[in-house]
Amino acid sequence: MRHKRRPSSLYHFLITFPDRLYPFRTRIEGQWVRGIRSYDAALARAFRRYGAGRYGYGLALYRQCFHLAGSLLFIYAATLLAFDLFGGEAALALLLALATAFITYQEFFLQPRVYRQRWPKGLADWSVWCLPMAAYLFLLH
Repeated sequence: MRHKRRPSSLYHFLITFPDRLYPFRTRIEGQWVRGIRSYDAALARAFRRYGAGRYGYGLALYRQCFHLAGSLLFIYAATLLAFDLFGGEAALALLLALATAFITYQEFFLQPRVYRQRWPKGLADWSVWCLPMAAYLFLLH
């Protein structure tokens, strides 16, 4: 049997961050709960309804909003670093290219093996992360 590599605790914290902030409440064992317990219940319902690894439109949209926010925050931080510390657009292009390479590795290699993520979700996640970076670079020129 092949052992799967366990992700670092910081990495796990970052990818489960939206789960902890899930704002919608769910009744579990007679109690209304929010956050990760509510998210886990919604995810279990989606898996029962649509099949393993399929989130449904509501949960997928919720997670993609966090991916878009993360992409925009990364663009902002990379722009500050590139222009303040490294001095220009070449550094920004390099930082965004490195981020794209990491996200490609994460979505198409790491997460399918560690979390059994399906490729359509990986493609959607990759698009929401990387297309804003590409658009930003395109608009700079």
